Amino acid sequence: MLVENLGFTSSMPPFAESQGENILNGVNYASGAAGIRDETGKHLGDRISLNKQILNHKIIILRLRRLMRNNTETNLLLNRCIYSIQIGSNDYINNYFKPEFYGTSRLFNQMQYATSLGHQLSNQLKVIDTSSVSIKML
Repeated sequence: MLVENLGFTSSMPPFAESQGENILNGVNYASGAAGIRDETGKHLGDRISLNKQILNHKIIILRLRRLMRNNTETNLLLNRCIYSIQIGSNDYINNYFKPEFYGTSRLFNQMQYATSLGHQLSNQLKVIDTSSVSIKML
């Protein structure tokens, strides 16, 4: 719904299918069962944690720099990007409330876990915020 309200007529390609000029209008890094914590959802099979999604974003930035061949224009494009992140519920549903698979509920009470997730997410978002600055064209 968000994409439609912003005027996009088609969905963004998933990271696995992103190549060439199709990355100029955005990339979808989403992964079902993923979480803030790397192990979240592991019992469900393959998934791409937020940390891996952030690494994938850095790869896209490198691809953009190669494609556009102009760091100034690439930075202008990146500065116009809108990031939508929906994450955190899996860290409860597919981690904290699954003591048969994960030890988090034995390590943290609910308030401690929420605080830990908040700190980790804050650090992850800071990496996203600085990723366009810290990556140089190879």
